[in-house]
Amino acid sequence: MKRTILTGSLLLALWASPVAEAASPGCASTPRFDVTCNPGSGLLAFNLVNCRRIGNVVIEVRDAGGRALYREEGKAMTAELVRRLDRGSFPKGELTLTVTARDFEVSQRFSNE
Repeated sequence: MKRTILTGSLLLALWASPVAEAASPGCASTPRFDVTCNPGSGLLAFNLVNCRRIGNVVIEVRDAGGRALYREEGKAMTAELVRRLDRGSFPKGELTLTVTARDFEVSQRFSNE
């Protein structure tokens, strides 16, 4: 009886303990990050695809001088993060979109014309 309880509690402890997510062998070292800012559209769209769950993220848009124009903190519960932002809220010119997560930081420049 004691052995059954001990085995059951050990299995429960192993099941409840957090397990580190290991990257799969085919996992790229950096995620795929696409920013789309079409002149005919009023939206700035970006898509971030990682090989595993992304987790907590910070999204920032900065101008050429490094001034933060937009900042959002959130959580991506899947391996993909998709956002669409209003281009009208950003000034014209060269801007940089940066996404920072637990495992990576990706950045891409784009032109808001």
